[in-house]
Amino acid sequence: MTRKEFLKLSTLLLASPFYANMIKEDKNPMPALFIGHGSPMNIIRDNAFTKSLSNITKTFNKPKAIIVISAHWYEKETLISNSEEQDTIYDFYGFPDELYEMHYEPLGNPQLAKEVSKLVENSKLEDRGLDHGAWSVLKHMYPNADIPTFQISINKNFTYEQHFKFASLLGKLREHGVLIIGSGSVTHNLRLTNSRSIKIDKWAISFDKFIKDSFSNKIFSNIINAPYHPLFNTAHPFDDHYIPLLYTAGLTKKEDNIEHFYEEIVSANLSMRCIKVG
Repeated sequence: MTRKEFLKLSTLLLASPFYANMIKEDKNPMPALFIGHGSPMNIIRDNAFTKSLSNITKTFNKPKAIIVISAHWYEKETLISNSEEQDTIYDFYGFPDELYEMHYEPLGNPQLAKEVSKLVENSKLEDRGLDHGAWSVLKHMYPNADIPTFQISINKNFTYEQHFKFASLLGKLREHGVLIIGSGSVTHNLRLTNSRSIKIDKWAISFDKFIKDSFSNKIFSNIINAPYHPLFNTAHPFDDHYIPLLYTAGLTKKEDNIEHFYEEIVSANLSMRCIKVG
């Protein structure tokens, strides 16, 4: 995405009647979040991580809408859910029956989804519910499921720079009550995790610290160019859980404060790091 294309798309969003109506309303600035969502078992756990999700929502006003970029919607194109009513997607296997009996089904926001689709050439609207990368964390954040919510897929054909710039465009929505969440993990190599381990792998500590320091100092070139880091391929054999971090980085403004509101590495090397910007 060139600067010219970026400015053109920015103008397109600002000219949208829907966006114009949004900005007529009182401003309700939102932060942006990155959440290391961890195991689906967190859906039914009451622990320090799930408490942090509940507590972080007390630090800002209730959003008018929520957009989630989840590691679990990874496609060859940009898809945007325009469902009016959403199903709970159980995209995990072998867990207790209790998890499959739970529902999290807020209304969607088809009108906002349609406007967002205009920002990406060849994007498509799709009738889709919420995968567990979204609802497993929102259940703890907003248990009443009373905020219009939808997802945007990860387009695996985008460069990391394109993901970052797309997020910058979405950032305009933050000013008007839209909470945007990247849901993934700073480290995600399930072949190396060990739930019984009491030791933390040094490579996971090192890569997690690299991301923390880069984010805290807003050195987003490090976030974009992370695949060149010597530990990246160990931390991410597949990059689906890393890319949501690019969205939170792209949503960050110069004046935003950075808060790492949860820090833990579990199962030897799985980072649960959660970040709030703004």
